Amino acid sequence: MWPEDVNGIIRRSTALDVGVTDTDLKLALRSGELTLVDRGVCVRTERLPQYGVTDAVYRLKVIAAAEGRDVPVSNESAASIHGLDLLEPDHRRVHFATSRSGGGRRMATRHIHSGLSDDDVVEVDGIAVSNLVRTAIDVSAGKPFAQALAALDSARRMGVGSDELDAELHRRRIRGGAVVTAALRYSDGRSANPGESWGRAQMIEAQLPVPDLQARFELRDGSVAFTDYEWEGRLVGEFDGLRKYGRDLKPGQSIDDVVVAEKLREDALRDHVTDVARWTVSDLRDHTMIPMLRRRMVRAGVDLEQTRHASPPANSPDYKREPTHVAWSK
Repeated sequence: MWPEDVNGIIRRSTALDVGVTDTDLKLALRSGELTLVDRGVCVRTERLPQYGVTDAVYRLKVIAAAEGRDVPVSNESAASIHGLDLLEPDHRRVHFATSRSGGGRRMATRHIHSGLSDDDVVEVDGIAVSNLVRTAIDVSAGKPFAQALAALDSARRMGVGSDELDAELHRRRIRGGAVVTAALRYSDGRSANPGESWGRAQMIEAQLPVPDLQARFELRDGSVAFTDYEWEGRLVGEFDGLRKYGRDLKPGQSIDDVVVAEKLREDALRDHVTDVARWTVSDLRDHTMIPMLRRRMVRAGVDLEQTRHASPPANSPDYKREPTHVAWSK
């Protein structure tokens, strides 16, 4: 019934052209069959993922806005097209950028930037966007440390080297450059998602010892575990996001089953470390994670005076350190 394009986008104008009425559209939106993407643009709700719906809708909004335009998208919009994971991104506007040195403007639903050279533009899925390195720096500039770190971690996870990011940072005058420089120094492609980057940012700001990431443990049943954070073989830290419990469900398995399996793995990890600390987004948002983690570090015997800047692996976002322990894979 619904006239969709290759991206699943349904435009009101196209729908009306094939006999769909505004009443049909309103009823479908009210029932949840359709989800509104932007003014005059929607998508069948069943096309959207179970997790990350807001990000998926924003990406479609960017695609719909970019179609028919000869101005490339940039900043958060380019990040969405590239698949760059951001921490609490602002989805209120679609961002474009021109090559002019000035004349940028911000509107209710669009933000036009300036100074994007043709050399910094690539095509992704048929859409002209600022390249990944430029985009990562743009979305880090002027942001708090945690958001900058999450963006740069994601870029490195996607294969961008820290030297490329550093070169981009220093070839332009960047707003909030000191924060971006600091975030780049701590960036690490082994950080699996923005939530893990957020937790590490809070540890760094609290001057706690910086953890090793994706430490490998072999469990008693012969399986292997990679932990989110690890300190000196004494303490493991795990960030528990909702997606963690839903994204890897096997046929016939419930979230309760996954939670039980996670508890069993935690018990097995305790064969190798003194303690396992866990926290959620709420703990990060309410700033309760750091006091808890500091107590756990003291109890586990972690040296709080050790070097706080654990140097990330050299320009290799998929670096895996040689195993020193025996654990599970998420």
